[in-house]
Amino acid sequence: MNTKELLASLEKDARRLSNNDIMKARSFMLNYVKFLPEKYKKAYSTELFSYYYETFMEIKGLRLDPVIEEIDVETYKELIKNYDQQVSEDPLEGYFQRFMNVVTPYLIFITKKPLHPAGMILPGGMTIMELNGEYYCPIKNKQKEVDIALCKYCICKDNEEVAKTDGDMW
Repeated sequence: MNTKELLASLEKDARRLSNNDIMKARSFMLNYVKFLPEKYKKAYSTELFSYYYETFMEIKGLRLDPVIEEIDVETYKELIKNYDQQVSEDPLEGYFQRFMNVVTPYLIFITKKPLHPAGMILPGGMTIMELNGEYYCPIKNKQKEVDIALCKYCICKDNEEVAKTDGDMW
C-alpha cells in the first residue's frame, strides 16, 4: 500500500461517516474525559477533538495528490488493531473508533503531523512543542510500555532529543 491508495481509502471512509456519527464520536470523547481535572477536560474534549475534526474535514475536502510513499502495511494494521483492542462499555465508542480510524492514519502516514496538536496541555502540565518544523512530546518515551498507546506511531520525538541538540529547553 502507498500513501495515494491509503488516502483514497480514508476519503471513502470519511464520506461514510455522517454528521450524526461524528456527534456520537464527540459524545464519547466528552464521556471519556468527564473525570479528568477541568484544565485537561477542556484540552481533550475541545482542543483535541477540534484538531481531529479539522483533520477529518481536511480529508473529506482533499483534492490534492500526496507525495507517493510506501506505507508499512503491518504498521498500519497494528495501528487499526490498537483501536479495536480499546474496549469500553460506552455504546458511542464504536463511532469514535470509526472516526479515529480515518483521522489517525491520515496524521501518521499522509501529513506526518502529531497525534496531539502543538501547544495542547498534557498530563503533568507539559505541552507538545514545535521547533524548526519538528515536533517534540514530553511523554513520548514514557508511553513505550503502554500497549494500547498510539505514541509509537506519532511523528513526535521525545523532548529529550531536542535537549541533546539545542541545550536544555524544558
